[in-house]
Amino acid sequence: MPWNSPNSYRFAADAITTHAPAGSGVYGLYSAQQWIYIGESHDIRSRLLQHLRGDNECITRLNPASFVFELAPAHQLVARQIALIREFRPVCNQRSG
Repeated sequence: MPWNSPNSYRFAADAITTHAPAGSGVYGLYSAQQWIYIGESHDIRSRLLQHLRGDNECITRLNPASFVFELAPAHQLVARQIALIREFRPVCNQRSG
């Protein structure tokens, strides 16, 4: 099941501030080679900015180039995140990652 949003953006402060909503949803970080991390948040913009500032060592080490997101109600966040992790198998969501 692909992302519900076809748009992706550069993983940089200006792009996050401009494009990521301060709303509830799921998001993915990736590089040209791989999916790095898929997360969920009640404030996508704030959470992406935290990742950009280095709050997760795995994400920082793998240096994502882009992000994608989709809005979702709070009660659907975890289920949607799990489905996307199963499909894309991001490195930093794996137990050994």
